[in-house]
Amino acid sequence: MRGGISFDEARAIIQRKYWLDQTGIESVNSRFTIVVPIHNERRFLPSFLGAFLASGIPSDVDAQIVFVLNASADQSKEILIRRLSQYYPAVKIFIPNSAYDPKMSNSALQFGYTGLRFLIVETPTAGKANALNIGNEIAIRSDHPLAINIDANNWVEPDSVARLYGFTRRVILDDPKSDTVLVNSQEFSPKKNENMRATPRAKTMKAEVTGWMFAWSTHWINGIKGFPQNVIEDYSAGLIARSQGRQIAESDAKIWGYAASTLFDENKEMIRYIYGAMQLMRQFEGNALARSILLDDFPQLRSLKNRISYFLFRKQDRGQPLKYVKGVIRWLKNEWFISQARREMRYAPHGQTWRPISSTK
Repeated sequence: MRGGISFDEARAIIQRKYWLDQTGIESVNSRFTIVVPIHNERRFLPSFLGAFLASGIPSDVDAQIVFVLNASADQSKEILIRRLSQYYPAVKIFIPNSAYDPKMSNSALQFGYTGLRFLIVETPTAGKANALNIGNEIAIRSDHPLAINIDANNWVEPDSVARLYGFTRRVILDDPKSDTVLVNSQEFSPKKNENMRATPRAKTMKAEVTGWMFAWSTHWINGIKGFPQNVIEDYSAGLIARSQGRQIAESDAKIWGYAASTLFDENKEMIRYIYGAMQLMRQFEGNALARSILLDDFPQLRSLKNRISYFLFRKQDRGQPLKYVKGVIRWLKNEWFISQARREMRYAPHGQTWRPISSTK
């Protein structure tokens, strides 16, 4: 504009000021990686990208958004390329071999050269943990001390990235005595077609990590040899942190998605969690603290006698026959979950993937 500044320049100034207000950090001093695992997300990527690209991350941050297409067989890659090409030309780049995934492609597409940039990485290997480990490797090579996971079938608020990054920087990097290595966001997860007011999902387990969106210390993850490659990879990292005496902090960043809204999908989720907990019980066989945390978080792992006591004879159920009947049903249901999880363990003791939950989409 004559005698003034252009629209793009004005927008950049506003974005930098907004970023500073939200994070307390100048955008030019901000360094982080965002990892977005993608496995057949064609249906959800347009709405995810619409929300994410409205986050207002300034173009002069040293940040890379790494989309890891893991065993994706739909049009997810084409959707990403079509959308990102509206902002930057695509350039093919070389990336070194992965220590976690020898099948990962060494060529990737990058959009943007310096500052804020986007990267599409492909691998035929399925599993979110594998995708997170690839992203963490790329973050380490870029000298990024912090990384953030965002799931591609959920939606962030415009200030979610800034809030999560700013908080994580304060509690992990700015405090030299900090023992925090993971930072949760708040999950808002109403059921579909539910008119009730949506509230954040409460954290109920000692090692719980918000799988939809959380942040971590990249050097700590590298030091523990990556996210454990099983079906509850987020919780696994939380369990390692707790067993080391490390902390999981809670931020006020928000992410939205749907909770399972059918009995079938709720049951499938529970089987998956127990299956993952069984994987961890085997992995941490010699770690008394980790096993103690697992038994607290997953009563399904306890002995039969203790399971009967936990599910049938809770204090609040004593002297109330109807609640006792409900307890019997609860116990039988969990015994069925356990049998199904054991079957999964026999079939795939080191499995990373799990069947989609259709009612959450």
